[in-house]
Amino acid sequence: MTDRTVVVTALGVLSPLGRGPEATYDAALAGRSGITRQPDGGLAARVCGPDEPAPVRDSDGRPLRGRATALAVTAGRDALRDVEPGSVDLVVGTTMGEPSWIDTWPDHEAAQVPVPAARARELLAGTPEALAASVASELGVGGRVAAVGGACAAGNFALARALDVVRSGRSPRVLAGGVDAFSRTALTGFARLGALAADGCRPFGLDRQGLVLGEGAAFLLVESLASARARGAEPLAELAGAGLSCDAHHPTSPHPEGAGAARAVRAALADAGLAPDDVGWVSAHGTGTPANDRAEVLALRAVFTGHQPPASSVKSLSGHGLGAASAIEAVLAVQALRSGCLPPTWHVGEQDPDCAWDVLTDGPRPLTRDVVLNQAYAFGGCNAVTVLRRAS
Repeated sequence: MTDRTVVVTALGVLSPLGRGPEATYDAALAGRSGITRQPDGGLAARVCGPDEPAPVRDSDGRPLRGRATALAVTAGRDALRDVEPGSVDLVVGTTMGEPSWIDTWPDHEAAQVPVPAARARELLAGTPEALAASVASELGVGGRVAAVGGACAAGNFALARALDVVRSGRSPRVLAGGVDAFSRTALTGFARLGALAADGCRPFGLDRQGLVLGEGAAFLLVESLASARARGAEPLAELAGAGLSCDAHHPTSPHPEGAGAARAVRAALADAGLAPDDVGWVSAHGTGTPANDRAEVLALRAVFTGHQPPASSVKSLSGHGLGAASAIEAVLAVQALRSGCLPPTWHVGEQDPDCAWDVLTDGPRPLTRDVVLNQAYAFGGCNAVTVLRRAS
């Protein structure tokens, strides 16, 4: 490690698999699914139990607190448990912002044109920037606050920004991650695209149908090694690199040969000063959609021409948490580096020959190298890959 080394020193996560990095990682290893059948007959992965956020409106219909805000604050507080939040920057990655207000409008108001003034104010309160401001206010963050998009790769985009901020010396520590709450707006959109699975998410499976919509929040405390040493914090992992690219190929489909994804992987490895042979595991985007899974494997084949690191996707258990997904998966990557054990892809069934790769499907496996690649590939060809390395 050098003076430019950036490390992860704390984790906070709230997902359909549980609260906290240990509970979430244990569920991923054991195959405990957070996907359930909903009252309307569809599948979804929701945060439930004692950590489920409270209702967002009072008995008179007045807005209280958005569900995305509640998820993010819970995960953020866990990550900030041992640090003064006034000294921290915040970067929030999100796909939908705060959907709670429009999601709770009566149907006749949602279709009304023009939107009533009170509802227009709620729309403004639902933007990504407003969500980030709400989270910062509740956490007491005293540094700079930013919201980043990148659709379903937003969590990795947030981590990439945090890496740049800390490396450049603009801030010694940044709380970065992603959040999205379950939303009827997102559910309707994916349903209209025909991207939802009717009977389960099977990444890289021959009979995969699509994704299962999820939700959640995860934040990582990212800081310089000097900052961590000064306050006596133990590095959990090194955030070694990030790579971004954009296909600009299609509004919803990836480049058919995975060209943009491959560029992001190469850029991330180059940023980390690493070679493909250094990678011990690929935490795959693995949504279970036919086009995404195939393109992701083609990208891996383009980059890894010799050594083939095993890959797996947790979305068969957690659902697709949109902007939270790659942040949740970054937490799992840190846990895998610390424990030396890789979570598999559960419920794949027969693997698609078009997705021929060493996809972990037969249970956990030991991690044999010190580097993990965390991949996120979103609509519009928004590609973001982060590299995490075992702390030395």
